[in-house]
Amino acid sequence: MSRKPILILGVGNTIQTDDGVGVHVIEEMRKNPLPKDTDLFDGGTLGYDLLGAIEGRKKVIVIDTVKGQQSPGTLYKFSPEDVPNDNNYDSLHQLGIIEAIRLAGLQNKAPDLTVIIGVEPEIIDWGLSLTDTVKKKIPRIIEMVMEEVNIATKTISPKISNN
Repeated sequence: MSRKPILILGVGNTIQTDDGVGVHVIEEMRKNPLPKDTDLFDGGTLGYDLLGAIEGRKKVIVIDTVKGQQSPGTLYKFSPEDVPNDNNYDSLHQLGIIEAIRLAGLQNKAPDLTVIIGVEPEIIDWGLSLTDTVKKKIPRIIEMVMEEVNIATKTISPKISNN
């Protein structure tokens, strides 16, 4: 089976309120068709085990909570290179994502491009539901993800169709 070049990867812990936003976004995105070159993946809290899902992709778009010390619901977009290599992470899955991407790079299997789209959580505590503040951001997060997919599709698809 051929691996699709674009991966949308949602991560987080769905039993810790807003921490599960990445997984909730993936579930929402499953309701609509995606471009043919795109996979969705619920990464949950896999950590280093994400290496197999990301390696060799052209573009990976990660969705997660980000503690950037801004107001709850603030949206972020950045690359792994923007994250200092100081091992000061807020969660196990955050450690896994950044480290898996860096490890893939050391093995020459890293995605050509990785974009992280994050949202500032309001609450991370035991609970199955997102807060209203974060839940209201899901449509905009999906728009941001699809903007990244569309950029990738325009640059990747012509190369794929010629192979």
